[in-house]
Amino acid sequence: MYCLAVDSGNSFLKWAFFKNGRKLELNRVSNRELHNLYSDWRLLRQPDTIVVSHVSGHDVQNQLAQLFNMWNIQPNWIKALPRQCGVINNYTDPAQLGSDRWAALIAAWNKFRDACLVVNIGTAQTIDVLSSEGVFLGGMIVPGPYTLKKSIQYATQISLENDNYCFQIFPTNTTDAIYSGIIQALVGSIERTMRLFQQCQGYSIKHCVISGGGHAELLPHIDLKYIVIENLVLEGLLLIAQNKERY
Repeated sequence: MYCLAVDSGNSFLKWAFFKNGRKLELNRVSNRELHNLYSDWRLLRQPDTIVVSHVSGHDVQNQLAQLFNMWNIQPNWIKALPRQCGVINNYTDPAQLGSDRWAALIAAWNKFRDACLVVNIGTAQTIDVLSSEGVFLGGMIVPGPYTLKKSIQYATQISLENDNYCFQIFPTNTTDAIYSGIIQALVGSIERTMRLFQQCQGYSIKHCVISGGGHAELLPHIDLKYIVIENLVLEGLLLIAQNKERY
């Protein structure tokens, strides 16, 4: 089976082309340059299936729909389900869970089959919790590193764009204070979620899975065991496309 998996995020689109589960191509493009996909995709063999996680706006979705028209195939724009690929969705309205978060949870569960903290660091930072039974217990969304930097700049006119700052435990100038505060807040939300899980569930999470384009800034400051899995959403999309209902 040839599968085109597309992770359409708020700022970037990532895609992978698989043959029988083996990755043949992998790339990403800014949402401002989606037109460049045509030259890449027209070189691909026609996929048997196209599976898409889309969390960006309607304009991006319309552009993608036009690009998919180069093949005579209907894309699968996934939505979170009450249960799929071994994961049980505990959201009050399961369909409201972002498709990217759902695909990432499916990928993490099918890799570890154990309690997981699934963290994706991009335009937003999502922190989602899987129980040892494969139940998505819930999660949180906070602004990611880049978004927080731009927000501070907009609110205070203090720029963090010239690399004139660094992380300090006790910062002694304003730009270091802002940047260090951003790092501490984002890392703190991850570590606090880990502690609260143990308090509420009575056992520890063994696996913290981190993905997303903004993770590099946070990793040196995370004081817990973690594993980085690039393109976690794409891996989950492949599982969904393969329809491996493994309970």
